[in-house]
Amino acid sequence: MLLASMVKKTFKRLSRAVKPVNYKISLKPDLTNFVFVGDEIINVEVTRETRRITLNSVEIKLLSATFESETLAVSSNDIVYNTEDETVILHFPQALPIGLGNLSISFLGTLNDKMKGFYRSKYKSKSGEDKYCAVTQFEPTDARLAFPCWDEPACKSTFEITIIAPKDKVVLSNM
Repeated sequence: MLLASMVKKTFKRLSRAVKPVNYKISLKPDLTNFVFVGDEIINVEVTRETRRITLNSVEIKLLSATFESETLAVSSNDIVYNTEDETVILHFPQALPIGLGNLSISFLGTLNDKMKGFYRSKYKSKSGEDKYCAVTQFEPTDARLAFPCWDEPACKSTFEITIIAPKDKVVLSNM
């Protein structure tokens, strides 16, 4: 007996008008309020003129987005979230020129308790006190919970990641 019908979500690929080359990301977690602030500069290749860039993003609030190239510097004039598709669309007042450029984004996120993206994990200290640490899990498509990105296996890029933390905290990476 079938109790519920299974609805398979249609996977939509991101536009290839703009492709990532390198991400330079800075994340500052707040383990008291379970939030984080982030900034990223994504070196991109614009393959055809476009007035919008679509990225994967879930539960991230974008504060600003700007695009700069040799011939243009422009801020996004509209940011549209699509929670169903797990995307955010950055609209620009004029077409981005073909070639290389930098996409700069400032954003806020939540250190969730879902064990995916950029999340919080609780542990007990030696004295038995509850403590928290910030952890990442990006596979298979959970980077979009940590920063706006092209979160598809076909979009290969390099990454430079900085974590801003108090001096008494330890930051580890397996990159």
